[in-house]
Amino acid sequence: MRVAERVEDIVTSGLCTGCGMCESLLGSDTLRMDLSPEGFMRPRQIRTLSKADEGAVMQACAGHRQVGPEPVGIEPHRMFGSCLHLAKGHATAPDMRFEGATGGVLTAVAAFLVEEKLVDAIIQIGASDSDPFANEVRFNTTREEIVASAGSRYGPVAPLTQVHAALDSGKRFAFIGKPCDVATLRNLAKTDPRVDRQIPYMLAMFCGGSPSVSATHNVVRRFGEDPREIAEFRYRGRGWPGPTFVRTRKGTVHRQSYDDTWFGDLTFELMFRCKICADGLGEHADLVGGDCWVMEDGKPSHREMGDGWNIVIGRTTRGAELAAKAVEAGYLHEEPFTIAEFEKMHDDHALKKRSVFWRLLALTATRQPRPRYERLRVAEAGWRNASWRERWAAFQGTFLRSVAGRNRESGIGSGSFVLEETRNDIEKPARGGEPHAA
Repeated sequence: MRVAERVEDIVTSGLCTGCGMCESLLGSDTLRMDLSPEGFMRPRQIRTLSKADEGAVMQACAGHRQVGPEPVGIEPHRMFGSCLHLAKGHATAPDMRFEGATGGVLTAVAAFLVEEKLVDAIIQIGASDSDPFANEVRFNTTREEIVASAGSRYGPVAPLTQVHAALDSGKRFAFIGKPCDVATLRNLAKTDPRVDRQIPYMLAMFCGGSPSVSATHNVVRRFGEDPREIAEFRYRGRGWPGPTFVRTRKGTVHRQSYDDTWFGDLTFELMFRCKICADGLGEHADLVGGDCWVMEDGKPSHREMGDGWNIVIGRTTRGAELAAKAVEAGYLHEEPFTIAEFEKMHDDHALKKRSVFWRLLALTATRQPRPRYERLRVAEAGWRNASWRERWAAFQGTFLRSVAGRNRESGIGSGSFVLEETRNDIEKPARGGEPHAA
């Protein structure tokens, strides 16, 4: 097993999650997050890294090491991890439920934390005011700001670039992000005790992977529009799951379904790191929210349902108590939900967990670096629960990808990154028909 030990190796091997912790640790005069030629957020080297710089980043980087949570007194589910609290629910405020990607649970909990003065602000992501495709880190302190940041933002973002600045302020924050972002914060907490003191609540959403910005541009091109002429872009929200919404500067509006977007553009342009992810369900978080799909003919339905519902998971005692307090205060409505329902509804996440061991084995066979996973039941899920067909598909796909070098990315060398499609100065055509598997 070979684990990457340098930032350059993390990036070039496709192991970087794009979180921005390295910039936060070393400063933007050393590493600066920027869009890479592949369309992902990656660190760009401003000055040469010292051995001490490399060591500091490796201690926090989830591309190097990801350690699951300590036991919380119950046996973790073999696929989904510890669920001290499990329910289905939604925000009671109609605007939060409508604007959110699902039922608005994380939005409602964030508002509860701020309005009850349990934290000073929420660190979360919102759409950029200047670029409809870009995302930016926000420190929200009001209900209105939190609602304005609701909804899914499938695409590059570096939510942890300002974590050390936040800690230096002495204020208390809650964090909302992807599972890998929370895992990186947990790594940082092992060397910086301020994390546990000043970020008492870490919230995560279910994550199916992060696509490149090029994938978003391709969504626009399929409508026959130029990405440079878009005024507003929204993947989800304003309904459940909510249509992908595009509005041009001239006022032309386009919409398409969740399935057409996710399975037509995004799935095949995910980061390689997402394909070997051992935790898409936020096992490191205190509280997690995800889609509580309506089941039709034994399968989750993604058709428009109107008012959304979340699965609500309290991973820690603190998270379970937070959910209960938000219900008591009237911010959340919850109803019973069972593990059996969870298993049927999100077997896609279970399949990924079952496949990770075999994908990592393929990286080992091709002498490629891989992350070190601990306490995430990767080997157990792969050996005990994966079928031979699942094992072979996962191993073969990653083996062929690795041999062909399709897990590799550009390095962190000095100089400005330029997105591939811009560098070529060629307008890529809309992709029609079935997308090819990356």
